Amino acid sequence: MRIQLIHPPICVNPRAIQATRPSLPMGLAYIAAALREAGHEVSVLDAVIAAPERPTADYGYTYFGLRPDEIVERIDASADAIGLTTMFSFQWPLSRAIARAVKAAHPSKLLIAGGEHFTGMTEHSLREAPLDFVVRGEGEATVQELFAALGGGQSVETVPGLAFLRDGDYVETPKRARIREVDALRWPAWDLFDPAAYYRAGFIFGVDAGMTMPVLATRGCPYACTYCSNPSMWGRSWYARSPHDVAEEIEAYQRRYGATSFPFHDLTAILKKQWIVAFCNELLRRDLRITWQLPAGTRVEAVDEEVAHLLRRTNGCSLTFAPESGSARTRELVAKKMTEEDLMVAVNASVGAGLNVSSFFVVGFPQDTWRDLFQSVRLAARLAWAGTNDIALSYFFPIPGTDLYNRLVEKGRITVEDDFLRTPLESMNLRLSAANNYCEHLGPRAVTFMKWLILATFYTISFAVRPWRLPVMLGNGARGKETCRLDTFLNGLRKRLLARFGFATRREPVALPRS
Repeated sequence: MRIQLIHPPICVNPRAIQATRPSLPMGLAYIAAALREAGHEVSVLDAVIAAPERPTADYGYTYFGLRPDEIVERIDASADAIGLTTMFSFQWPLSRAIARAVKAAHPSKLLIAGGEHFTGMTEHSLREAPLDFVVRGEGEATVQELFAALGGGQSVETVPGLAFLRDGDYVETPKRARIREVDALRWPAWDLFDPAAYYRAGFIFGVDAGMTMPVLATRGCPYACTYCSNPSMWGRSWYARSPHDVAEEIEAYQRRYGATSFPFHDLTAILKKQWIVAFCNELLRRDLRITWQLPAGTRVEAVDEEVAHLLRRTNGCSLTFAPESGSARTRELVAKKMTEEDLMVAVNASVGAGLNVSSFFVVGFPQDTWRDLFQSVRLAARLAWAGTNDIALSYFFPIPGTDLYNRLVEKGRITVEDDFLRTPLESMNLRLSAANNYCEHLGPRAVTFMKWLILATFYTISFAVRPWRLPVMLGNGARGKETCRLDTFLNGLRKRLLARFGFATRREPVALPRS
């Protein structure tokens, strides 16, 4: 069959203070590779890179990329099926508009959707958009079997991991078992995308350390944090590719694309010490002149002095830990299986090895109290004293499909409307709004105050204990150099300021009528 996959535009919040950027769509590239392996002819309509610098104001936010009507114009008329991905639920209002426009223009084509949003809000999505099928969870085997069944005239109800509507009734096939033999999966079909264009547009994950290609070395996470979508998307299994295969992929991208920087998109890359040691030794054996990083966060238990020094020797330039809260009580309530002692062992080892270390915190969990958030102030101070480079804070938001989301729905705290789905875009705002505050014990002003107190405490101590960091940071910001998340934020701020004063071209969002 001829299948066209759509990468929808990127939705942003121009009012947010953040150090994250969109990047190449890893999941869609894996799906494309799986479909080609099964013998299908695959193309990609990348709505992002077709108009990466053109902002449009519509559907309640700003997005970069093609508008829905422009996407429809570029649909391959000969395609038998269209695939649409949506990772984050805040993109759903726009993805829904795309789905409706595509189906209206091409009613005979199959429209299939997949990604974390569709796994977390499957029935909701099916009832709001004219989708023929939704692929739930890990998708490679499911799409192969789905198209085999469609092509062979077999019932799709025998295919695990699917959902669809039949005469208005919601139908969900049995859950698909996780793919264990991850080394057998084809590498992402990046030849269907334009990685260099993503890099030129600044759409990369992690710090900018040269031409960037993303890598996924492991899949899943054995933990079940109540705020995380991993249990519904991946289950609670963790499978790692062989260190040899990961290094082979990195070396191939170095030759093919001239890539020098490799951010890992893993949920939990460092889980077993034996694996990360073997991977570092594989990089050393190949003598690859690259940098690699772990911007998504990783576990702390396997990071000791040996591991940290291996990371440094292989140019594993930065890594991120995610304590989420300084309160042991809060961590227990959200099932964050981490002790402060293990965290500090990993931080001290990493700082001692000369790595750039970041930490993730969340403020305003439903159970948070003043005491809990002051414990986060204390931990932030301890991390700054130990030499952690920077800290990232977000307001809590309930991700659809997570345990906390389900609890809040049961309590009537959540009404699934577009405004709610956009909540994650507001998580990095200067202040928390009452509508987006889910903390049961503190109001939005109190949660906002504590967020800024944590930030102020961390950076005051960080620059007081290591005063040379301030001029280095300012120098990096002036030159556009990045070594940590704070540099990434300053680089983005620098670009916006240059644009504001006419030193760079920047178009204001095009205001469109509400669709």
